[in-house]
Amino acid sequence: MRKKNGNDIIPPQLEASPTKDAASPQEEAEDDGEECCGEHEVCEKGKIKRAMRTDIEYFDDEELDRFRGTEPDEYDDEAVEEFREVLYTMHPSEIEDWLKSLELREVALPDALKDELFMLLR
Repeated sequence: MRKKNGNDIIPPQLEASPTKDAASPQEEAEDDGEECCGEHEVCEKGKIKRAMRTDIEYFDDEELDRFRGTEPDEYDDEAVEEFREVLYTMHPSEIEDWLKSLELREVALPDALKDELFMLLR
């Protein structure tokens, strides 16, 4: 279940279903009332909008906030496993939003997970 800003809980019925296929670039852009040009594999408008977002969205991962300020190469094996558990419990379409959330919270992704992350994003 996602939380916005750590306060507002999004009811499960409003969350994206983990078994639902990710929206196509056109569907993603149309949801925002904008038309997708269809020329890119991933809608550029969605990428720009995500990059400009400043609100923090939690993915049942508030416990990771304690790693704020930790350098990517400073995590021990136990900490890496905490990040891995969150990563592998989310739908692949949520990963980029999760990374943006970590960035806004100043929580660096452990170096040990970066190769796995890139494989999941393919």
